[in-house]
Amino acid sequence: MSYFQKIVPLSLVVAMSLPAFASELEELKAQMKKMQERILELEMKQQKQEERSQTMLEELGTIQSEGWFQTVDTSKSHSGLGSAASKVYYTQNPLSIGGYGELYWADSSGQKAITDVYRFVPYIGYKFNDWIVLNSELEFEHGGEEVAIEFLYLDFLLSENLNVRVGNQLVPVGLVNQKHEPTLFPTVLRPETETYIIPSTWSETGVIAYGKIGKSDFDYHIGIINALNANNADAVASGKKWIRNGRWGSANKATMQKLALTGRLDYSGVEGLTVGGSFYYGSGSNAKTNVPDTSLFIYDLHAMYQKDAFMFRGLFTQAFLDNAKNIAPSAPKKAQGYYLNAEYDVLSLVGSSFRLPVFIQYENYNPVKETANGQNEMNDIENWTFGFNFYPHEQVVLKADYQIKDNNDGSDKVDTVSLGLGFIF
Repeated sequence: MSYFQKIVPLSLVVAMSLPAFASELEELKAQMKKMQERILELEMKQQKQEERSQTMLEELGTIQSEGWFQTVDTSKSHSGLGSAASKVYYTQNPLSIGGYGELYWADSSGQKAITDVYRFVPYIGYKFNDWIVLNSELEFEHGGEEVAIEFLYLDFLLSENLNVRVGNQLVPVGLVNQKHEPTLFPTVLRPETETYIIPSTWSETGVIAYGKIGKSDFDYHIGIINALNANNADAVASGKKWIRNGRWGSANKATMQKLALTGRLDYSGVEGLTVGGSFYYGSGSNAKTNVPDTSLFIYDLHAMYQKDAFMFRGLFTQAFLDNAKNIAPSAPKKAQGYYLNAEYDVLSLVGSSFRLPVFIQYENYNPVKETANGQNEMNDIENWTFGFNFYPHEQVVLKADYQIKDNNDGSDKVDTVSLGLGFIF
């Protein structure tokens, strides 16, 4: 058979097979196209799922940092308040929940050791809009034995230079009263000067304006509040709680016969420094039965300075009750106190992420330094306190201190060892 005879039948076979092959090729192309479209569809679905997951993570992070679970920014303070009390001003979420707590154990010479679930304090705040803010502090003391509203007010945030606070609020006097959260002072218990002379925690009902003075480094508070009542049993008996027991706070149907003026001015133009003063002036008698012609004036000068691992605090205060004799013959007419505190973070020497400030504090105060008739006056009380704070987290502190108290009345000095813990959230 010739070559031509062989190739012609083969060509005929190939020619007859081409349409079938072309059809299969087109079908294969169509299947490949469908597969590509399916792969693209799956890739788009996977991308959308990843985007949804990322969005959910971002929303959860926003909720945790700015909403219900907002963490405390310890570097922030609104109008002199503590970090946890300031949370509502910096959150994106309208509702803010925070608070603080403290417990301690103490053993004093000649006395039985005690322990106290001292305070658990929730803060609840709500932003109605970007310029009307509700803030509140509820207090459970001594394991719930005492329950009170520490403050409850509305803030009208008008500008950097003028804001108005209306309601029951912290009186802007001293170092501790506005910043009374346990991570903000080193001793297990608050300084006694700011317990008996500046009666921290001290809140009253009234209206206070606050803000910056122009574009300067001065911050001010000025307002009218419910007056203290020095016409009380402790004043009559020349007791050391005569100022402290004059607070009305949020008491049920508190007497508001008399009003008082309060103000504060702080300068913070030097890095790490806050220095200023504050005052209170009002009637010395704010009760259902008032004693005429009495007035109570309290002022303080204070300073805080932080430089690297060092921190220094100091406060001096006096209180004067004019015409104290109208309340009782030996009623207190003058109180005075001061304290100085220095601390150094020893863990800064090794570059630790934890903090361990060791401190020393000297305090000298007298709630009844002078009386109307010169009788029943107290001696100056001196406290030396040594201790340390351990911060495993910036919102958690473990405290220990040793205090030597000298009443300067001929009695033995009282030594007290105290351990405490505190937290803010």
